[in-house]
Amino acid sequence: MEPASRNDNMVIVGTNWSSGAASVRERRVSEQSSRLEPLVGLRLAYRAGADSPRHCLGHVPFRRASGDYVDCTNRPEPGSRKCASCAIVDATFASNLHHAHTRGQAELDPAVVEHLAQPNVLYVAAFRDLSVKVGTSTEVRAHKRLAEQGAWRAVLVARADDGVSVRRIEDAVTELLDVPQSVSMTRKLEGMVRPRRDDAIEARLDQLAGDVVELVGRSGDPALVGTRTRWSFPGSDDDLWSNLHPYPLKLESGAHDIEVLAACGRLVVIGRPGADDRFVADLGRLYGIELDIGDHRPDALAVQDSLF
Repeated sequence: MEPASRNDNMVIVGTNWSSGAASVRERRVSEQSSRLEPLVGLRLAYRAGADSPRHCLGHVPFRRASGDYVDCTNRPEPGSRKCASCAIVDATFASNLHHAHTRGQAELDPAVVEHLAQPNVLYVAAFRDLSVKVGTSTEVRAHKRLAEQGAWRAVLVARADDGVSVRRIEDAVTELLDVPQSVSMTRKLEGMVRPRRDDAIEARLDQLAGDVVELVGRSGDPALVGTRTRWSFPGSDDDLWSNLHPYPLKLESGAHDIEVLAACGRLVVIGRPGADDRFVADLGRLYGIELDIGDHRPDALAVQDSLF
């Protein structure tokens, strides 16, 4: 595949799984609006560095009338990937949503109340290093939510007609079963490089799911219904996810010529022209950095760096 044709520099502002497959949201710096392109098959020949301009990542609005993404051409605040305005929108929505089950409805933004008034699920997810987490999602987005987080296996363990009860039980799972509500990107990446066996991941997850379903039953909340719906990352049987090396260069600096071969969340399997090795990297390292697209000679890969 030839490098993508660009007339000017570009910015990657995120990845998106809303269609069920991985897309990359990108914007040319001369344009006001971003667009979604298939992530798998994307060829990037570029140069970047500490002096490359940074761009705000925009935000996801919590009022549906505003669409599913709002572009922003502002510069981010120092030490942030977002401008002050977009950061405030994100923080306001996250605070309302995270604390919805501890506040009265009158204290919440009407858009958050609307968001919560739809079926929600509680899930436990596992990653390839055996890390686990508990989380919630609207029922209609559950599988997409798991894919965008880079989960390898998951079990939907409870359902409710609204998002309040599942958030209460989510906190209980964290407090009583010591299950975190997030897993670091470092651990997700480590799992791709040194994965545990799938049967070990499934056994760990099944045990945890049983404990959570039991806790749901003991909660006495009539709004919660225990379930045991299993989910697997759709690409988990692809050989592209085996025998991976960590990409030995920093994506955010230097010159690169790479092609995305597969994606899981924002982790990508990448190849380089003329190289047989497959590498895994966190595409998020590029978010918001202005990429100088062109026919640059890529930096050499040190042989020892491509090995474990």
